[in-house]
Amino acid sequence: MDDRRDVLKRRDFFRASVLGAAGSLMVVLPKSTSGENTPSATNPTIESLYKASLPWKGKCVLDEPVLPILGWPGPSADMITDKIMHDMSEAGFNLSLSSTSPDRIVSALDVAHSNGLRLILQTPEYAVDDKFVLDKARKAAIRDVVMKIKDHPGLYGYHLRDEPRFFLLDTLAQVADFIRDLDSYHLCYINHNPPVSQDGLGAGSVEVFWKECIRKCRPRFLSYDHYPIQIGSDEEIRQLGPNAPNVFGKVLVKPDYYEALDGCRTFSTLYGIPFWAFTCSVRHGQYPTPTEGYMRFQLNCSLAYGARGLQYFTYAYAQAMVRKDGTTTPEWEIARRINTDIHTLWKKMKDLRSIAVYHTGPAWYGARSLPRSSSAGTINCTGDPAALGIFDDQDGMKYVYLVNKNPVSWARMQLEANVKEGEDLVYYELEDGQFYRRWPYRPKNLPVALAPGEAILFRLGGTGPGRF
Repeated sequence: MDDRRDVLKRRDFFRASVLGAAGSLMVVLPKSTSGENTPSATNPTIESLYKASLPWKGKCVLDEPVLPILGWPGPSADMITDKIMHDMSEAGFNLSLSSTSPDRIVSALDVAHSNGLRLILQTPEYAVDDKFVLDKARKAAIRDVVMKIKDHPGLYGYHLRDEPRFFLLDTLAQVADFIRDLDSYHLCYINHNPPVSQDGLGAGSVEVFWKECIRKCRPRFLSYDHYPIQIGSDEEIRQLGPNAPNVFGKVLVKPDYYEALDGCRTFSTLYGIPFWAFTCSVRHGQYPTPTEGYMRFQLNCSLAYGARGLQYFTYAYAQAMVRKDGTTTPEWEIARRINTDIHTLWKKMKDLRSIAVYHTGPAWYGARSLPRSSSAGTINCTGDPAALGIFDDQDGMKYVYLVNKNPVSWARMQLEANVKEGEDLVYYELEDGQFYRRWPYRPKNLPVALAPGEAILFRLGGTGPGRF
């Protein structure tokens, strides 16, 4: 691990590079009837410049008040049956990345919709491979598919490409623009590699890749995959040292995990584009059989960083959660428990804005240490390492999403809340969706024990009844 100065240099360089994107999005904003610039024109933000540059106005599927939870991939072809899709919905998924034959697309959407799911569809017509050319014949084929399904209630989006390199961005932009001219409501789905590649997948740097992706493709959302939990070799553990903050016995969390989250969050908040993140839910390669702690850790860290969509790799591939005979696996039950909690949590978090992320414990790439404060609406945290996502609501009330950064073991933290006289530090109870004072109530020294990867949402202010 770098020392603290190196960590800060990396983070500050990254953010300075991102801020340089403003010039690439300059647009002409309208003037008021008096001929003066409107307030947004005289002092525009990068977010307002970006949104003003989009030709597709009005609402899209991302404006719906549900949290997208995607199985990637989900059931496809003959596995798109009532039983299998019903079980997927029962586990708390509402989206499936699925493919099927051209003659069964509508029936697949019917089955998904009747079981409470929507599909992000993979079809060869708009699947952008490395040699894809958007010619007249291809446009006609894409138009036929889109016009057939765009009004179907079981549709969520169109899957264009997974993990593209830089040279494909122009082609992806052309295909996305063509589809959105036909259907601007549903999602054009592109998933990326994590924002940590040295050469930026051919762009020169990761900052250039993501800036150019946003400029060219004009996405409605950002998505990347990064599976942080792996089994380390003895040599890896020896080089890191047994006391490294990302070593948990034989389990390693990739050192760049928070750097990737911070990078994606930076672009997301700067441009006002929501981002989706993944959890690994299948054993493969160096990645172990996922436990509840592993999956909660990844999903809760993503939520702490402000993610507004969650994805599981995988649901159906490699029989992660459903076998070929339709029976479910132990990982299915884990996902069902986690997703039940997250859907309840989202009833509150959907209206909150991510404003900061802090960490306690040893320095880690991309992780900003929690500064100590005595100001109202702030919190101090000691004890075992934690990630703290800071949020606010429309009334300016502050919230803290406290995550146990240990995916293997329980952790204990002590919270010191700075709230106004007569107000409380309260937590969000998943049982009933209400805020309570936590027992034993000591807002200046509140003990909190969290299971591996577990998280709790606190509100810094207001009032609430006590609860054991």
